[in-house]
Amino acid sequence: MTHSIQPKNLLAGLGLALLILSSPIAVYVWRLMGFAPPVVPAHPLLLITITNGFSILLLIGIYYRFWVRLRQLEQDNDNSRFLSPEIRDRQQAELQEQNFLSVILDTANALITVLDKQGRIIRFNHTCERLTGYSFDEVKGKYIWDLFLIPEDIESVKTIIKELQAYHFPNEHKNYWITRDGTRRLISWYSTVLLDDNHSVKYFIGIGIDITERQQAEQMRRQLERQQELSQLQLRFFSLVSHEFRTPLSTILASVQLLQLCSDQFSPDKKIRNLQRIEAATQRLRQMLDNILIINRAETGQLEFQPRRVNLEQFCQGILAEILRNPDNPYDLKLVRQADCSRACLDEQLLRSILINLLTNSIKYSPPGSTIILRQTCTIAEVIFQVCDQGIGILDDDIIHIFESFYRGKNIDSIPGSGLGLTVAKTCVIVQGGNISVTSEPGVGTTFTVTIPCEVISQV
Repeated sequence: MTHSIQPKNLLAGLGLALLILSSPIAVYVWRLMGFAPPVVPAHPLLLITITNGFSILLLIGIYYRFWVRLRQLEQDNDNSRFLSPEIRDRQQAELQEQNFLSVILDTANALITVLDKQGRIIRFNHTCERLTGYSFDEVKGKYIWDLFLIPEDIESVKTIIKELQAYHFPNEHKNYWITRDGTRRLISWYSTVLLDDNHSVKYFIGIGIDITERQQAEQMRRQLERQQELSQLQLRFFSLVSHEFRTPLSTILASVQLLQLCSDQFSPDKKIRNLQRIEAATQRLRQMLDNILIINRAETGQLEFQPRRVNLEQFCQGILAEILRNPDNPYDLKLVRQADCSRACLDEQLLRSILINLLTNSIKYSPPGSTIILRQTCTIAEVIFQVCDQGIGILDDDIIHIFESFYRGKNIDSIPGSGLGLTVAKTCVIVQGGNISVTSEPGVGTTFTVTIPCEVISQV
């Protein structure tokens, strides 16, 4: 009959572990531990399947303490010419139990290694031999890191050994082993120590499970989930972008048709307004294409930071002028300078994407005729931009998600948008080593703050 060991604590584990001992040894070990001997079944041996490293470690510890106690008894009888029958019986029992322990360790499915205090191998079970392709005779006495560890894991394993020597045990960790044919296997270890009769660390014991296939299956599962997520994002992206592209294209088409059909009837001012609508719609298309390219480059690691000297005052005024060229824009855009930041080393293209996306976002969610402020300040080491509006604001539940791709607030109703602008703005800020934050009050307005580290050069 086969039983499964899953001890919940030391005494429970000890009691279960003793079940595999023959009756005389079980009684003797319990007496050594200071307990009344249990009632031992009549069967000389119970076969038990050991299902975890803790049970194996208990067995090793029991045998080790038993061996130490026998040595002490022998030393107490050094003055006797012949050992007493009790000692001879115990020695014979010890030999039988040691042989039995060897069978257990060598037939266990777990990897079991025993190292001396220098990290040299003194025990290496059959499971280790099958996994690595090395026999125990080939590895005996060699340092474990010289044979099996990848260079990246050597120092961490040596650190674990030092911690075990300092009585910080048990220890659970993972590291790779390299087999004879060069294959890497990921092993999950449960490690502890054996103490001598002076309570000094004598050996390190490691119980390991090969989790390579488990890890590979987990990686495949994560890759599949990632592919499914990307597929869903692509569908949402094409759906939103196609809708967003349709609006400026319709504006361009309508303005061109009006100019073609009614050009002779339009005053010069009306012609200019239609041309400005075409220009504004074209700029909107350009910005959407730029956003797509930025996201693609960021995901492929190709988004670069190329700083150069920029006149920030002229740059910001140019951004506002570009937005105000749209004749249908009924907003009051203002630039407020709070320090002399006439020149700074920044990436002009990335900065343009940040400010355009933040400003157009404020315009989109603010009532016509309201004021939107672009505030600019700086220190010796950084430039700070703030975009402040008097719009609908952002709900508290939405703020933590506001920079996620395609995320749109719950209070936007039918206001069109792709859900990419703030994602692009944050991406461009992070590439420059900066930070972006938002404060908002629903129904009052929103303020985005961008801080970018850079070298600021004051104009003399």
